[in-house]
Amino acid sequence: MNHAGGAAKTTTALNIGYALSVAGYRVLLVDADPQSNLTRWLGLTVPDGPDAKLDTLYAAVLGPAESLALPEPVRAHGMDVIRSCLDLAEVEPLLPGQVMGQMRLRAAIRTLDDRYDFVLIDPPPSLGQLATLAVLAADDLVVPVPAGNKGLEGLSGVTRMVATFRQVAVPSLRIAMMVPTRVSNTNLSRESVEALRSANVAPVSSPLTERPSVYPNSQLHGQPVAVFDPRNAAAAEIQTVARELLEVLGEVPRAETRS
Repeated sequence: MNHAGGAAKTTTALNIGYALSVAGYRVLLVDADPQSNLTRWLGLTVPDGPDAKLDTLYAAVLGPAESLALPEPVRAHGMDVIRSCLDLAEVEPLLPGQVMGQMRLRAAIRTLDDRYDFVLIDPPPSLGQLATLAVLAADDLVVPVPAGNKGLEGLSGVTRMVATFRQVAVPSLRIAMMVPTRVSNTNLSRESVEALRSANVAPVSSPLTERPSVYPNSQLHGQPVAVFDPRNAAAAEIQTVARELLEVLGEVPRAETRS
């Protein structure tokens, strides 16, 4: 999560999710952004029609009272996916009127514990109801922080939000890892990454370099980076960050378990 736009949240969630899937983990991706960027990036059809929102997480938080559950996911590149659509934005004005509404996504996801090793939720760039749903559904937060002063300035808002949610709703909630994104070969980028490490808010991963061709092109082709161009340095960077996340979470990579 990161309430700032352009932080590479979707890029991080989708590509780390794919790296975990390739490593042998059962992965569910949840698109919690009405812009549906994650859904489209995976080459999936955005739900359409009068009941489109029931194919999204809307079903778990504002659907029929007798069946508040996530819809059946669709498959993409070895992962399960809960898609999004523009009508998901209806959650914003309606959720505050629901009893325990902000905790319903968390409850729905907990019913899937036997099906998945990781559920990665891609929230919208906001501090609204959908972002709150996503954060309160999580055990651990991964915070992409774009290199530059703007990214560092936004970090204080993230930490305050997490502290509030920890105090009032989920005491165990934590920032598991921060991921420097959009890092370039400049002094400003290097200084930003160093400042992020010096802040001691949470473990900081290896950086994801700004690559103006591979990320947009993989999105255009509806593929994770490692599928679109497996020899690209970006694929290796993503794999490194995924491995570092597993270490932070205390997980043993499935490949090591089998060996």
